[in-house]
Amino acid sequence: MVMQALFAAGDVYLDDPYQDTKFRYEHKSGRVFARYYGKPEYEISRTNSFWGEAKSAGKQISREEYYRDD
Repeated sequence: MVMQALFAAGDVYLDDPYQDTKFRYEHKSGRVFARYYGKPEYEISRTNSFWGEAKSAGKQISREEYYRDD
C-alpha cells in the first residue's frame, strides 16, 4: 500500500500493471491523472475505483517512468 506520507510530500506516480495504467497525483492541486500504457493522460476523479486500487496495489514509479512509453 502506498504510504499517505508520500501524498503529503509531493507529486506521486504509480504504476498498476494489472490495469495497464499509470497514475499521477498532483500534490499542489490534489488532482489525479491516469494514462493507459502508450496513451495520453486524462484527469480522473479522486473517487475513481481504479485510482483506489492503484493506491492499494500499485508500485511507486518516477516521473520519468510515468511519461515513458515502453
